[in-house]
Amino acid sequence: MQAVVLNAQREIVLESRPEPELRSDQVIVEVDLCGICGTDLHAARMAQVYRGGFVMGHEPSGRISRVGDAVEGWEVGQRVAVNPNGNVCGRCVYCLSGRPNFCHRATMETALGLQMDGALAQQMAVFPGTLRALPASMGRLEAAWVEPTATALRAAVLAGDLKGAVVAVFGGGPIGQLACRIAAQRGADQVILVEPAPERRRFGPASGADQTLSPAEAGGQLDASTVDVVFECSGSAAARAEALRLLTPGGVLVNVGAGPGGGFDPDVVLLKEITIRGSFVYGSEFDRAIELLARGDIRVDDLTTEIAPIEDALRAIDALRSAEVMKVFVAPNG
Repeated sequence: MQAVVLNAQREIVLESRPEPELRSDQVIVEVDLCGICGTDLHAARMAQVYRGGFVMGHEPSGRISRVGDAVEGWEVGQRVAVNPNGNVCGRCVYCLSGRPNFCHRATMETALGLQMDGALAQQMAVFPGTLRALPASMGRLEAAWVEPTATALRAAVLAGDLKGAVVAVFGGGPIGQLACRIAAQRGADQVILVEPAPERRRFGPASGADQTLSPAEAGGQLDASTVDVVFECSGSAAARAEALRLLTPGGVLVNVGAGPGGGFDPDVVLLKEITIRGSFVYGSEFDRAIELLARGDIRVDDLTTEIAPIEDALRAIDALRSAEVMKVFVAPNG
């Protein structure tokens, strides 16, 4: 089968791979769609989480094609979303305290597409704990958006009650657009999207943004201490500094985007009593994302730029470097 692989030389390549072997404790999923995450673009330099030699892809949906002898509760033909960080140990302090997103086995040892073969291939072998059944009403595209939606939803949950809040979102990529949509859906009084690329700012109104501004416009038009919650989805130190300026005393900054350090002035944090929260993947938000998307509460079709065949996967990955491309999916089986 054809697969997108981060090889031993840490190059992203398309190569032929044998079909995965079925272990008794695993399930084989025929991949329907797999999203390309912005983080995948930086896999070559992220050796701490992306191990070389594995099939990439951690935003999959598909259909069960084979079931191991020791697996119960799953059947051939079932449509599923796959939680790439769902192979939890169930025994560590984090699993036992309801924080499975910190389980080391799930996120740093067996994460699909990072440390185990992922979904940018026609088939993938997964542990049954990673599977979530999809409702019959859920479309193919919505199913593939579950993982990024869960990421944005986790950030919203960490921010607390958004009803009546003024919310600013820095970064207008897929996660930022989803953060806007979720904030609006959760009752924010005003949503402001800050994004340097005009190609991405144009999505702001459809994402529920009342204002869509460039960073320069935000610096000139938005008064200090007027925003209750900031979702920082860009990974920019300059954005973090601007977020601290905008936040009202007692405000909350949820850091979603990974990037270089800097931007956090401890004196500003102290004087304003700002709460800074990191947001790392998701827990129960994965299941809640399925519910939101199945009900149509969060629209995603307009954020989808292209569905590419596996043969065009490398071109599609490279295309994501352009601000004109919002989100690309690969259909390994057509």
